[in-house]
Amino acid sequence: MMPDDLSSRSLGLIVVEVSFLITLNILSLIGNALVCISVYKNPRLRTTTNLYIIALASSDLLSAVFVMPISASVLIAGKWTLGGTLCQLHAFFSLFVIYVSPVTMAFTAVNRYVRICKSNQQYKRLFSGRKSSALLVSAWSFVACYAAVPRLFGLQAYEFVPGYAQCSIAHLSETGKIINYVIVVTLFFLTPCIATTFSYTKVAKMIRQHNASASATIQRRESARERSRTWRKSKGITNHEIKLSKSLFAVVFAFMICWIPFWIIVILRRFRLVAVMPRNVELFCMFLLYLSNTINPFIYAGMNPEFRREFRKIFLCKNRHEVDVANNRREKSEDATDTPNMEFFRRVFRPNFHHDTSLVSLSVEKSEICAVKGVDLGPSISETSC
Repeated sequence: MMPDDLSSRSLGLIVVEVSFLITLNILSLIGNALVCISVYKNPRLRTTTNLYIIALASSDLLSAVFVMPISASVLIAGKWTLGGTLCQLHAFFSLFVIYVSPVTMAFTAVNRYVRICKSNQQYKRLFSGRKSSALLVSAWSFVACYAAVPRLFGLQAYEFVPGYAQCSIAHLSETGKIINYVIVVTLFFLTPCIATTFSYTKVAKMIRQHNASASATIQRRESARERSRTWRKSKGITNHEIKLSKSLFAVVFAFMICWIPFWIIVILRRFRLVAVMPRNVELFCMFLLYLSNTINPFIYAGMNPEFRREFRKIFLCKNRHEVDVANNRREKSEDATDTPNMEFFRRVFRPNFHHDTSLVSLSVEKSEICAVKGVDLGPSISETSC
């Protein structure tokens, strides 16, 4: 028995590992469930791009339901005690999540690239709701078959790996292992990484160009407004689209931070490129995967106003009709123009339309902000004065 085996851990180390994994499990379960519930309850969130977000949240939920709890039980018991059948299922779902998450992320990045950098007509032609659904179903089916078919035909096996605290793939020959990892690393890691990096590099460049145009000098405000309106009209892009792209860029960045070390550790271990791989490093490899499954919903909530509002409504059990009017008017206001002064107005006031109030006047000029009347500024602001 190696000194870094599961059974040789101290009580303090067991408590730390189990507590961390259970915390990730609970947060992943709640966060990804909130994403799915938000899209189900709010029709405005049922967009083509959010279809990919739902797919990513669903893959994370699979990890939170079928992978993390079993790994936590292994860390508690110090060994596998759940039988052979459950080990087979655990290994399948673990491999499926590892393979399908980068693929789904790549599709999401390409969706953003076409939406922001190409014409509205091209986007609608390539990423209709039906085509996106068919693409995701096909990709997920392919990944599921790749994870299951070699095992069913006896080309690979599943076994318990103590270092990972879970069941995983067991290679029956060195040649089979090499072939498997050439396919897996190419299709399920390198290709998605390249596609994602290319897409978001182009998206970031386009957003910078748009921001530079929209924030032109005050002396040329009319031309800046006209350029911004013309660019957005030609592509059918709203403020919400740009904010969504920024939040997804953060998701991808966090995704890379977790997955690149994960695959480095896997390759080093599987091909024995290091003499002895410490158990804590192997477990850290799996914790990176679990962390990736957990953080995405909190990035949505932190950077995407639509998801943030929906999360708040779910937690506070707020009446839907009460907030729908506010959301509709806010979206119209945000999409109408993208001048620096309008953005200034939204940041300073951010009115709450909790009652059936009407906007008598909205001016984007700084000198006219104090003339706004008939706006309910929420409980924290009773009146506007300069």
